[in-house]
Amino acid sequence: MHILHVNFAKSFRGGERQTLNLMEGLAQVGVAQTLVCQPGSELRTRAEALGMRTWLARQPLSAHMNAPRADIVHVHEARGAYWAMIEHVLRGTRYLITRRIPNPVSGSVVNNFVYRRAAELVGVSRDVSARLGEQTGHPVQTILDSCTVHAADPQRVAAIRAELGGSPIIGHVGALQDHHKGQSILIAAFLQLVDSYPDARLVLVGDGPDKDAFQQLARKDPRIVFAGFQQDVGAWLAAMDVFAFPSREEGLGSSVLDAMLLGVPVVSSAAGGLPELIGAEQRGLLVDGTEPQQWATAIRRMLEDAALRERLRTAALAFAQEHDIAHMTAQYLDLYRKIISVDAFSRSAAST
Repeated sequence: MHILHVNFAKSFRGGERQTLNLMEGLAQVGVAQTLVCQPGSELRTRAEALGMRTWLARQPLSAHMNAPRADIVHVHEARGAYWAMIEHVLRGTRYLITRRIPNPVSGSVVNNFVYRRAAELVGVSRDVSARLGEQTGHPVQTILDSCTVHAADPQRVAAIRAELGGSPIIGHVGALQDHHKGQSILIAAFLQLVDSYPDARLVLVGDGPDKDAFQQLARKDPRIVFAGFQQDVGAWLAAMDVFAFPSREEGLGSSVLDAMLLGVPVVSSAAGGLPELIGAEQRGLLVDGTEPQQWATAIRRMLEDAALRERLRTAALAFAQEHDIAHMTAQYLDLYRKIISVDAFSRSAAST
């Protein structure tokens, strides 16, 4: 079995992390694979550092004519769907599309054709799957993203806490993009919390187009720390007393899974697939709204109710451990085998 993974993103965000997680999982069980990506992408750099084979799609036609043969093309982001469709037309290679965002697929004739011809459609949450199925009229499988095992060296964690210089530490990891991740809500909530917790810190790990606007909203308060992009994100997560995730829209929210795996209590919005991770006060606290006061109240409750915090943290850790890379990989392997077996049956029937 040879899988061509297609991901043309230049940046490295949740979808790229999950692409890499799956490739690592498949490599562990001996599946041959190639990543089709753009030159200069962070995903390519990381994949090659792990010994993964990559193929650069500089020019569309030549990239197809010379690309390695594969049994299946697996699309991991929107632009890759067109590449897979061309590969299907040229070579007959079947493809599946993993959809990670809740936004509607463009209803163009081309998009309708591309999604209609896919061998399988996958959503990373039941919410994404339901929306995609309703729009395309096709069945959609649900395969949750995996948690990522981040290194969290205790000495590095202690150094981060000492550097931040306060407690408790409320944190967030994600692109600084308010229309998606909603950090303005969290900043406003924190500015209410500091009346009760004058030594608290809010740390935002990540970078993005709204950084300047967020810094203005923070009013130059030194207790609000913009940590930027961090390679050792696990240590930053482990240094947090509460992980707050106020996304306005979210396919699933794999950063929440990562925090759960490190034992960090989670307060999350109820957007998209996030309730599937959190449950009804089963593995964290959900805030169904964008009012800063709601968020300040939920975070305060998590900080002050030790019994609740420990119950949620323990259940979340168990949930994350069940949704590791091996679990996700096994589900995709089953889907690949199904596609290949259907393809083999179709070819056999056509030859008789």
